[in-house]
Amino acid sequence: MTALRRAAWHGYLAVIAGLAPALRDVSTPDEQVTAEFAALGAHLHVHAGLWGEDGLRLVAVAARADAMFVAGDRTGSMVLTRALARRLFILSRSTPTRSQGGEDRPRPSGAAG
Repeated sequence: MTALRRAAWHGYLAVIAGLAPALRDVSTPDEQVTAEFAALGAHLHVHAGLWGEDGLRLVAVAARADAMFVAGDRTGSMVLTRALARRLFILSRSTPTRSQGGEDRPRPSGAAG
């Protein structure tokens, strides 16, 4: 696994195992959610250069999701967090994406994306 794919996979895991469950559970203290956002943000900042344009987008989306959470929009933050997870998962797969010099795979008809 390349450094690009490994970093994306670890970011994906940080979202689905840490941040997303914390956001979903309204009983999770805000401080814990903030800590999850901070950990993800640090990871994205360190590795953004590996992902080209995607890296810049991921950093911006994570920052916006964090700002939405701070403003009290937990639902909007969750929507952006799911988008982050999806893109990180795509970056972690073996087929390069368009911004990595490849082409995105065509989606089967009816597939969400």
